[in-house]
Amino acid sequence: MANDDVVWNTDSANALQMYKYITWSIGTWPLQDEGIFSVIRFGIAFVLEFGALVSVLMEVRLSCGSTDETLDFLGAAASTFSGLMKLTFIKLHRADLQRIILSALNDWSSIIAISSVKEIMLRYTKRGKLVCRVQMSFALIIISAMILDALPKSELSRSDNDTSSEDIVKRIPLRTMCLFGNMSTSMHWTVFLLQAVQMLNAVFVDTGNDVFFFGIAMHICGQLDSLKIVYNEFKESDEENGVKKIKEFVDRHSHLLDLAGLLENTYNNILLVILMTSGFHICLAGIQIMLLSKRNDVVPLVKAIVAFLIVLGQLFQYSYVGNHLSSLSQDICQVVSNCPWYEFPPSIARNFAFIIMRAHVPLLLTAGRFYPMDMASFKNILKASFSYFSVLRIAFEE
Repeated sequence: MANDDVVWNTDSANALQMYKYITWSIGTWPLQDEGIFSVIRFGIAFVLEFGALVSVLMEVRLSCGSTDETLDFLGAAASTFSGLMKLTFIKLHRADLQRIILSALNDWSSIIAISSVKEIMLRYTKRGKLVCRVQMSFALIIISAMILDALPKSELSRSDNDTSSEDIVKRIPLRTMCLFGNMSTSMHWTVFLLQAVQMLNAVFVDTGNDVFFFGIAMHICGQLDSLKIVYNEFKESDEENGVKKIKEFVDRHSHLLDLAGLLENTYNNILLVILMTSGFHICLAGIQIMLLSKRNDVVPLVKAIVAFLIVLGQLFQYSYVGNHLSSLSQDICQVVSNCPWYEFPPSIARNFAFIIMRAHVPLLLTAGRFYPMDMASFKNILKASFSYFSVLRIAFEE
């Protein structure tokens, strides 16, 4: 289906419009025309994200802050690098994502208004939109709070002759005051606005691409789940229509396996980057939490714990999708085996064996094509994290 043939109806707009607006703003919406304006939006998003990464790394190199601040900057650098990789790989795999989105639009345009398949699809759509709203709102609230907290504040200072004066303390959203030290007022506000835009851009580049992934993955999961409806149709069909229904089931199953393969092909490198940066984040968070707990700094300690939980939440999101895809694909075996295959002629019943054989090969969402992202892997990451914290605690006590 070409882009010109795309038909948006009420259901497809309800399911995908939110992700379209998020990814369109950074130039990665798969169905957009690859014209000059799309390139400009992508270029602006990339330059803003790359500029934030360079600023944070230069601040680390100057190392004029405390250990806690340096750890914060290293964590910010890891997050920014992860966002850059998401932006780049999603743009490179535009054709794969385009096929997934076009298939989703076709699914929404072909379903019957009142049907069990639509109920299943709506359930998964609501799940994806809920995650999108919660994550984007949470990210925007945090970034907005950081920007507002960086606004200039008046502080009372006392000179040697015991006269007090009110000084305006200049700060900027990324806190890179070593890099942008002595600035004029106009320069300060220029840098302030630039970094505020960089942080808001980071929300769409990082969190926006996460929720986009979750949304399209939920659609594929919904389609896999709705295969049970197709199964019921050929289960109840007579012998004459049996071959036709089985063929429809196999074609649909193969199509969904192809879509899942496209999703894996697009995101396996991104997941590898996320896995590495998350591991780096966890190590930094462990050191930071131990340092701050010894100093009883409550507010920075809470910030470090929240950052740690956000990293785990991101890993959980991708692991949940991988685990759900795998379990739904393997459920096909049980679904088909419950079919009264013994009522069909041997020539037809033989087809069920091939369906089961293919369904026995689980769908896997992997990091770098070698590390499966599922709940078992997430549990292993949790165990390793808390083992690491235990070793750190002993080391700091000694």
